[in-house]
Amino acid sequence: MTGYIVCHKKRNTPRINVRICQEKCPLKNECQEYSNYLKVSTSQKPIPVSAEVPPVALAEQ
Repeated sequence: MTGYIVCHKKRNTPRINVRICQEKCPLKNECQEYSNYLKVSTSQKPIPVSAEVPPVALAEQ
């Protein structure tokens, strides 16, 4: 899943795809938004899914 960050260098459309920033931006090493995104994306761990846990049914109203 690809995320988006807000680029303070762009004026009209500041929301930019992170992949575009990684590939094309010469200032990505100095960008605070990009470094924050990298910290958050590396700190998130996927939730383990176990086949032993039975599914839970929703209560009817």
